[in-house]
Amino acid sequence: MPMLFGTSGIRDFYGSAITPELAMRIANAFASKGNKVAVASDLRQTSELLKSAAISGVLSAGADAIDLGAVPTPTLALYTQEKECAGMMITASHNPSEYNGLKLYRGGREVSRAEEGEVERKYGNGMRLCGWKEAGRVFAYPDAAKDHIGMAVRNVDSAAVRKAKIKVVVDTNGVATEVAPLLLRELGCETFEINRVERGFARPSEPNDANLSKLKTEVRTRNAHLGIGHDGDADRAIIVDENGELLGLDVQFAIAIAHELGKPGTRSGKPAVVSTVEASLLIKETVEKNGGRNIVVGVGSTNVSEAMEKEEGAVFGGEPAGEFIYRGGVNTPDGMMVAAKFLEILAKEGKLSGLKRKYSAYPILREKFRCADRKKAMEILGRKLPAQEFLKAAKLNAIDGMRFDFPDGFLLVRPSGTESMIRLTAEFKTEKRLREIAGAAQKMIRESV
Repeated sequence: MPMLFGTSGIRDFYGSAITPELAMRIANAFASKGNKVAVASDLRQTSELLKSAAISGVLSAGADAIDLGAVPTPTLALYTQEKECAGMMITASHNPSEYNGLKLYRGGREVSRAEEGEVERKYGNGMRLCGWKEAGRVFAYPDAAKDHIGMAVRNVDSAAVRKAKIKVVVDTNGVATEVAPLLLRELGCETFEINRVERGFARPSEPNDANLSKLKTEVRTRNAHLGIGHDGDADRAIIVDENGELLGLDVQFAIAIAHELGKPGTRSGKPAVVSTVEASLLIKETVEKNGGRNIVVGVGSTNVSEAMEKEEGAVFGGEPAGEFIYRGGVNTPDGMMVAAKFLEILAKEGKLSGLKRKYSAYPILREKFRCADRKKAMEILGRKLPAQEFLKAAKLNAIDGMRFDFPDGFLLVRPSGTESMIRLTAEFKTEKRLREIAGAAQKMIRESV
């Protein structure tokens, strides 16, 4: 049986790989007789039907289902952390509307790779049906969003945020609709909401520069202090400064790191920050400059959260896509916490445009190449790339795909864990070197996919 789980749960096109039967059988394999599984979904057109199928799978295993409704992924994760139970989220996160997927949680974070393997094994054995007297029940829990807001407020200097009287534009575009405006108003912000939806998306789910054009315009038009853009399941938050410009993925990550390392109580010894192999050189430099240790793991929030659990001194972790995990919050990327933390940063440090200028990002390229078979493409590239003359001076790191480290930058080629793509990330200290190395790699990848 082929592997079902990628870097972040199971994710693919609805109707082919992702079906109600898959949701029911995965939930059935994940549930334990006599226990509880919290189930929630995002607002995709196919999410409610998949959630209903998942609930059926839980009940037929003899477990109870706690229906949280349509809430952000970190809201579900927080429920599993506070109630010490399992959870299942129906979402494809930032992927396009035709995708959907399943993410499994336990105790506040995505389940381990080992447990994913065990779920796959049980899935392969077919459905488990409990006796008719042992069938589980469904219970609704309507306060999950309220709990999440309370947790986020407790983790920032809420008095400083309220005193700053911040004006915010928030682009919810998904289940952030259910939580983000309430959180911002709880923190005393004058809040303007755009792209509010009841179902589906008002713009593409991924909160990138092109998709946040309306947010950038609204920030300038309303003279807001900042803008916040979420993805479909609100585990990401991308920040726009008062001039209507994105901070930039790597600069936003660096600002968040410096803020967490600068907090009282985090500077005894060398506090750790967890990042991934595709993070910018700026991240390592920011961690070290602020007295921390940089721990690098493979791409995926599961890898980040596992490293944060194992590393006693870890205070923060994330990926350069607005996916951040905060010590003291929930151990999974949380867009609500990112929003609250950047309000705190603004309240304490002033305009974000000025703060952004303190960080110098290097020339960087992030690109995706569509392919029919990721595994086959990587096998071809695994034979060809290391033998290329332009990579002979580099040190190969195989923690996730192939990363070639040079004294002045790096090249990373890896298979996407969520799409049929090969991903290329390259960063060098000069534009000339970036064009030279990335250009040669692009040619190799196009020939191999």
